[in-house]
Amino acid sequence: MVTPIMAGIEELRQELLKAARARGTLTYGELMKLLGVSRGRPLFEAIVAVDKGEYARGAPGFAAIIVRKDTGFPGGGFFCDDDLPSSLRRPFARASDPKLSGAEMNYVKEAQKKIWEYYSGQSQS
Repeated sequence: MVTPIMAGIEELRQELLKAARARGTLTYGELMKLLGVSRGRPLFEAIVAVDKGEYARGAPGFAAIIVRKDTGFPGGGFFCDDDLPSSLRRPFARASDPKLSGAEMNYVKEAQKKIWEYYSGQSQS
């Protein structure tokens, strides 16, 4: 059975591709509206599904260009990912903390640059 959220994964990917090619970002709110979900697990699972597909293609994921409207940076949960350098990895207890250190902001900026360079130079579908 295909759930509504899974049906929206390709649409989500296309929106993220547009943003990446334009060297831009999308907010969590924009993605929630697109998918018809509220914050939390459904949004997280959709982002993970898209990024896993990108990694399988040998491409970077999009998580770093999905940002909070108020800060312009990913939420604290972005820093709970096991793939981050251990010096930046947060415990889940700090996942909802929007305050970022300088090192966290620099990491995001570098990750965004890599995403934008990769996708803006490609004509992928």
